[in-house]
Amino acid sequence: MSNKTERLTSLNNDKLIDVVKNYRQYGYDDGIRTTAIEILKERGIDKEQLQLTGNFQNETYNSAKEIYNLFKQNSKVAFIFYGLILITSIIIPISAKNLGSFTLIVEIISWISIAVYFIYLLKSFLNHNDFFKRIGKDFGNEGILIYFFLGMPFYIFMYFYFRNQMNGAMKLIK
Repeated sequence: MSNKTERLTSLNNDKLIDVVKNYRQYGYDDGIRTTAIEILKERGIDKEQLQLTGNFQNETYNSAKEIYNLFKQNSKVAFIFYGLILITSIIIPISAKNLGSFTLIVEIISWISIAVYFIYLLKSFLNHNDFFKRIGKDFGNEGILIYFFLGMPFYIFMYFYFRNQMNGAMKLIK
């Protein structure tokens, strides 16, 4: 840690404040942040001053991270039910020829899966849209069309695309 402390000590106050505020984006742990706070305190800038100036935490990053986590949860549930829709759409034609009552159960599961899929697809879309509004980028109306018209039939691809897109945007938040 002494090597890291020496590096931090060599930074000017603005760079140290940036480390305190954006340590997660740089991949630093809490220990480096704490050391930067201590160095700033020795230089006459205490924790309260950082908080008053909005430099103690990156609120944009924190709220975007919270929305991103909600998006991951909701899109994962939508992905699971998308898989169930695919599976039941394969099973129904096969079982219709041989098993009557089993087919009814599979059809019920299919309709429930479709309903839950649409609910969580909508929730994940709202999270996605809110995320980009939070970081200052507007997803726009064309995003809605892409999300629903491509997202529904090709959700297996869109799921990974949107997750990677948001993950990349998280790294760019300052």
